[in-house]
Amino acid sequence: MQLIHAINDLTATHTDLLMLSKQKTEALTNNNLDAFQGLLVQERNLIRQLEKQEEKRQEMSEAWNEEQSHPAETLTITEILKRLDGEEQKSLEKAAVALTDTITALKRQEQLNKTLLEESMKFVQLSMELVNPTIQSMNYGAASSEKMSGRSLFDSKA
Repeated sequence: MQLIHAINDLTATHTDLLMLSKQKTEALTNNNLDAFQGLLVQERNLIRQLEKQEEKRQEMSEAWNEEQSHPAETLTITEILKRLDGEEQKSLEKAAVALTDTITALKRQEQLNKTLLEESMKFVQLSMELVNPTIQSMNYGAASSEKMSGRSLFDSKA
């Protein structure tokens, strides 16, 4: 079944993205920005490839649905699995589970990368604040003199 091959192709590309995501994590932890930028270029290319594969998978799903004697209104993997039997059903289910597992692992890895980037940005921001102090932090006495202005020294009862 061509749909199984299309899902396997998607799984392979997602696996490549997962490996690339792990390399991005390594580049971030080693503070290697040149390598990180190169990995982003590779990632864009894989995403383009993934988009083409997804279009192909959708076309194959629609073609399979049209071949059926009773086409489904909503075409999901669950609906396709219900209509298959035997070896094709097992192969498609295995391919779908592998794709789902790979996508889940990729999401986890990308969440780690996002957290690492956010922490790096916080560190850079803190470093910048230490190097370039704000005007308010340079005026040490301004805040304390405003608090005392509420009452005069000669404002007491005799």
